[in-house]
Amino acid sequence: MSVPSAAAISAGHDLMFGAIVETADLAASYARSAAEAAWRGDELTVRVHLGQLRLATIEAIRILNELVAESADARAA
Repeated sequence: MSVPSAAAISAGHDLMFGAIVETADLAASYARSAAEAAWRGDELTVRVHLGQLRLATIEAIRILNELVAESADARAA
């Protein structure tokens, strides 16, 4: 079994951090939209945006956990 090069590992980490950036940006947008809807008293839209915020947060955490696990595997190899 071949071990990935340091450059390949670094590139993979960069991609994963990029995905976290994109997901966090979406989460920020959903949070802003939820706040604006709450200000208007639009309960349905608040629920929709909070649901999107929840899913975006869960996805960002999943990506981070994967990154941490891969880093631990790389250090163990």
